[in-house]
Amino acid sequence: MKKNITIKDIAKNSETSISTVSRVLNNDPNVAELTRKKIKSVIADMNYTPSMLARGMISKKTNMIAVVVSDITNPYFNQFIAFLEQQFLEKGYTLSLFDTQSANKKDPLKALKIEIDIYNQIQKNNYDAVLILGGLIDKLDLNEQYLNTLKSVANKIPVVIVGRKKTELLKNAFFIPRSQSISINLITNHLIQSDYKIIAFIGGTKTDWITRDRINSFIKVTSDNNIMVDNKSIINNNYYAKNGYEGVAHLIDNDINFDAILAINDQVAQGALRGVRDMLGPNAKKGIASCESFADNKYNIPRITSVNHNIKQLSENTTFVLMNLLNGSESLSEMPDVVPKLILGESL
Repeated sequence: MKKNITIKDIAKNSETSISTVSRVLNNDPNVAELTRKKIKSVIADMNYTPSMLARGMISKKTNMIAVVVSDITNPYFNQFIAFLEQQFLEKGYTLSLFDTQSANKKDPLKALKIEIDIYNQIQKNNYDAVLILGGLIDKLDLNEQYLNTLKSVANKIPVVIVGRKKTELLKNAFFIPRSQSISINLITNHLIQSDYKIIAFIGGTKTDWITRDRINSFIKVTSDNNIMVDNKSIINNNYYAKNGYEGVAHLIDNDINFDAILAINDQVAQGALRGVRDMLGPNAKKGIASCESFADNKYNIPRITSVNHNIKQLSENTTFVLMNLLNGSESLSEMPDVVPKLILGESL
């Protein structure tokens, strides 16, 4: 069985100390050039590759960034992370994914424990920074124990939160806001201009800020156009295709009239399309639109009229912020705006 080469073996074979080898591994300029060459030669001969964690224990820098999401199967998260990974790999950083699955947790206490455990684990493993894309941070009411754990992390390493607007409860964290009003204004106005007047809203969770912001914007636009939205036609039942299907069933079973559905995202819209077809027939004249487009929308039948939130630009802004924080910059120059775009499909 092949022995794992350690830093101790390198020190022994190069007739130097472990601390000197460590300094070479971390590019310390104070090591004599002859000693540096000797150690590097032994490293090459022994085919030694230092682990990021071992180097981090010495330099306090691991070049690893923890990324926390609430459900990696959500296309928003996997699109975002794909863009991020490409950018950070080029900069010499590795992303470590923590999927809390809190979007699917029915028991809030279990979800709380999972996230707190994750943040405690992140603190113990010398990550250079934490990027939070979802999870309990998206709840309208933030648990005090959860907040205290995040504060502890933010006191040690940079914490960047994407999506939520700045909250004074986490003063040490850096927030990258993700506006909902522009995108919802675009899609709701398009529905109204397409002559839909009785619009139901399906998807999301009442306890999430993103659902609240999207519904508030939806209600404002409809009200500004003298369209009243019945509260019974707003169904917040989560973010997945089955929720779109179940939402349509709820509307029909309860005789709630609608001529169009605005879904929280493309997944919910797909479920709603299937529900309308199954329950009302293939010729039912019901419009379906979505608040948020995902990459696979272009392959759907029909393609859904939706909104592109420009995740690529959002990921570039996030990378810019994180790299500045990692490099110790206290001031961040202005970043390009993330401008959403209406995507016209065949679902209206």
